[in-house]
Amino acid sequence: MNPFLDEKRWTEVFSDFEIVDLAIQEKGILQMCARKKTPLHEASLLFDSQIPTRIISLFTGRPTGDNCGYQELEGMAYPVVGVARAPFPRPSGLVASKNRDGDVWPRGNGNGPLEHIAPGKSPFPEKLKCIGSVTYSVGAGRAVYKRVEVGKWVPFQDGFPTVEVTTGQGFRDLDAFSPSDMYAVGGHGDVWHYDGARWKQMGFPSNVQLATVTCAGDGNVYISGEGGSLWMGEKSTWKSIYHGTSSILWNDVLWFQNRLWLSSDYQFRQWDGKELIPVEHEGKTVSIWGHMDVFDGLLAIASPQHVKSFDGQAWTNLVSPFAA
Repeated sequence: MNPFLDEKRWTEVFSDFEIVDLAIQEKGILQMCARKKTPLHEASLLFDSQIPTRIISLFTGRPTGDNCGYQELEGMAYPVVGVARAPFPRPSGLVASKNRDGDVWPRGNGNGPLEHIAPGKSPFPEKLKCIGSVTYSVGAGRAVYKRVEVGKWVPFQDGFPTVEVTTGQGFRDLDAFSPSDMYAVGGHGDVWHYDGARWKQMGFPSNVQLATVTCAGDGNVYISGEGGSLWMGEKSTWKSIYHGTSSILWNDVLWFQNRLWLSSDYQFRQWDGKELIPVEHEGKTVSIWGHMDVFDGLLAIASPQHVKSFDGQAWTNLVSPFAA
């Protein structure tokens, strides 16, 4: 079977870069952010914004040789990738920078111009989350912004008190059952719910660092945190369902095929209702980890050098290094 990405295009786009984030724009378009491989001794002499960055679009419905494109970006510090979807004007990939203005570069159906989430207010986006056709930026200090049109982001913060920013405040993730039933989490046990009018702080049984929130298809809300631990519940009622001992947080925890899927910088797991188990397909472990997204019946996951997708029936190897 021929590889999805041919060697020439892989060499041009991926050979000197590492994938740091991934988002599904639609079932046939994956958006990725990649950064130039930089030895630690060289990186230590640079500002993070000086490391070359690319936004890469992978088109799964196009033939080999014409299924991948990219654009070079400058000045992107600790970038994250997201998407804007139809019926929003100009569906595209988005790369956001953790800087004072929250710079965002859109690519797709025309590129740019550069957007700013909150000029001068240091929104520092931890994640870009597209729910329906609306894209949100969530960042430290309970910074939540909503993209309402091309080039325009507005604060989505009704209900948050005006207080001095501390490390105990969120956010790192946001999810929703509907526009009037949303959750945002982060900081140290900082959990908030939006009821369609205002954000309200919820009670949480721990002050550990929180990483992700998932409004799942089974009607429950799942929160992950320090150690890779998991809680399940809603509003201010939560119970611990898994106590982890990992040294890092989960990057993404998403609902797919009636099950919770979890990915970190070295693990890829499912929650079967009782325990975390390795992801397997046809009796074999799916060997990948990293950053993950789910949309329109597709799950995609990217490690620094590999990208795989799963449509519920079969896994597809989209990006893999070619032997030297």
